[in-house]
Amino acid sequence: MNGESDLGWLSPLGEGPQPIYLRIVDALAAARSSGRLQPGDRLPPQRELARFLGVDLTTVTRAFTEARRRNLIDATAGRGTFVTPGEPEEPILDLSMNIPPAPLGLSLPVLIRSGIEGLLKRSSAEALLSYHPGPGSPAERAAGSSWLAATGDRLPVERVAVGSGAQALLAAVLLSQTREGDTILSDALTYPGLIALAGATGRKLAAVGRDDDGMRPDHLEEAVRRHGARVLYLNPTLHNPTALTMPEGRRRELARMAGKLGLMIVEDDPYSPLQTSSPPAFLSLAPERTFHVATLAKCVSPFLRTAFLAAPNAEAIERIAAAIRGTTMMAPPLMTGLACEWVRSGLAGEITAAVRAEAEARQKIAREILSAGFAPAESSLHLWYPLGERPRSSELADVARRRGLAISPAEEFSVAPGVADGLRLALGAASSRERLEEGLLGLRSILSGGPGSSRPQV
Repeated sequence: MNGESDLGWLSPLGEGPQPIYLRIVDALAAARSSGRLQPGDRLPPQRELARFLGVDLTTVTRAFTEARRRNLIDATAGRGTFVTPGEPEEPILDLSMNIPPAPLGLSLPVLIRSGIEGLLKRSSAEALLSYHPGPGSPAERAAGSSWLAATGDRLPVERVAVGSGAQALLAAVLLSQTREGDTILSDALTYPGLIALAGATGRKLAAVGRDDDGMRPDHLEEAVRRHGARVLYLNPTLHNPTALTMPEGRRRELARMAGKLGLMIVEDDPYSPLQTSSPPAFLSLAPERTFHVATLAKCVSPFLRTAFLAAPNAEAIERIAAAIRGTTMMAPPLMTGLACEWVRSGLAGEITAAVRAEAEARQKIAREILSAGFAPAESSLHLWYPLGERPRSSELADVARRRGLAISPAEEFSVAPGVADGLRLALGAASSRERLEEGLLGLRSILSGGPGSSRPQV
């Protein structure tokens, strides 16, 4: 058996429209095909690969999961991960990862490369190489205030913080505003990152009932009295996973109820830049009690894991800053500097407009292929496909994966059992409209019980 491989096989990783985890898998497959990696070679630990590539551990974990599915590698408990001798399987078509599609007419790799080169020329090397923990530099917070101004008035920088992605800022909010064992209220179907975060920090989640307009204020009041909760999590615009945008009237009702009950609101708002117009944000309706988080990862690129947070006051920002120092320490200076420069120059808005146009084109494809069983959201990166009397979403997801198609079942988003069953279909990860069409046609065949679906028509 050969020894542990070096990392040279990752040198052609490069850049491209595919998510980085798929590019890792493709590099592994190419190295295996060329003989650079031999059957039996042991791969370095995932953490070492993540450090080498400068990515999250979860990205490498996702790559290894897909590589195992393709029969490129295998893992042995206590011994490591090894290149397999078997024939690789076809790559999976991903309708599960909710990322912005590559915008037509703009080359993000070229923009990233030139942007970093320009930033290195204009910026102080000391600033980019130094620690600056906390809520961000004044210039970064000013860029955040500018980006957040789309949701209302421009905020003073004392109320703005910068973080390394929405998840980092959501963690900072929960750590600063709640204690272990506290209950956070949310929709019954909610962002999986919140579910994971609550589990990791010892917080509980409780579901609040809803109707076609979103969370119901009377059910919110009942849930507060039952659970003694002090924090409400909302994703009111292009909700993940249902793609619902809560109308203004319901937002105002919930804002009034939150004031009556003394609730703090955590408004997770990654998608509103994808709409040409949106109802007022809770940041505008209830600024005295709203923590508003807006990331660039969903409307520009996941390369820019940069997010901005608006808090009710400067004192809250200080607590947020302490939580950031205790978890992620700071936002990475190079990535944050590039993100803020793109905000200031208007390039972030230009890319967002191109992503919006591509999202609209992909929603149109979905409407043409899938039956009229869902409410489309014109510029959303995803759609929610309710299943009704069909087999459970987890079963359909298993069938789809065996046919090379990744989709997200309702269980990934469920806070409480017994909620409406369905599938979230992410439209952005497919490398092209043609690949998206291929995936949706495959899903339609599965839903209708077509050839190879492994399931009778229902």
